[in-house]
Amino acid sequence: METCASVSDLAATSKRIPLADAAIEVRLARLDLDADQVGYCASLLSHDEQLRAKRFHFERDRGRFIVARGILRILLGSHLGITPAKVAFGYTKNGKPFVADHAGQIHFNISHSSERALYAISNRCALGVDIEHMNRDIDYANLAERFFSRREHAELQLIPESDRKRAFFACWTRKEAVIKATGEGLSLPLDQFEVTVAPDAAPRVIDFAGAAQRATHWILYDVNVGDGYIATVAACHRIP
Repeated sequence: METCASVSDLAATSKRIPLADAAIEVRLARLDLDADQVGYCASLLSHDEQLRAKRFHFERDRGRFIVARGILRILLGSHLGITPAKVAFGYTKNGKPFVADHAGQIHFNISHSSERALYAISNRCALGVDIEHMNRDIDYANLAERFFSRREHAELQLIPESDRKRAFFACWTRKEAVIKATGEGLSLPLDQFEVTVAPDAAPRVIDFAGAAQRATHWILYDVNVGDGYIATVAACHRIP
């Protein structure tokens, strides 16, 4: 049975991160919780979400998915004034989730990597978020060559090698946050728009190749999510 204490305890596991735009609520959550907390989150999920959870081979990954969705429900339920289990999701043709019956009332996005999840919620603008755990082995040079624009790739090569991996992830999260906000997913190729690359540069969209989008529609925020992680929140003030 759901209790207010259970909801409050789980909500307290997420940390609010202030942005310059107070109309956007950003929260960072830990996903590796104890068995009782995971079990409570599981009780909030829809049948479809429970089926998705069962598809994970490893218990750790299954638990992280359950907690990520449970906390999302708690945050959205708080905004909408409904219980977490009553939050009903719909999905666009490209898979972006929205709250059924409240699609124009609330915008949100979620990203998780390793044991942390990042959430953004607003009633004013389309949102995209991306968080990445940087302490893993990836062929970032090859990924940059394949997915970045020519300018972004060239700029990455100018960054000292000691800081190049962090620069790759800074650029990657900025681009991922943007495409998640559009709701187009990878149907919008990553090399069709450009963002700043240097990790210590102000995050921003520099150019869009498509006429439907303009760089001036976008505001990007770097978010401090702890050592070993990097994250971006993208806000589009013209709903795509």
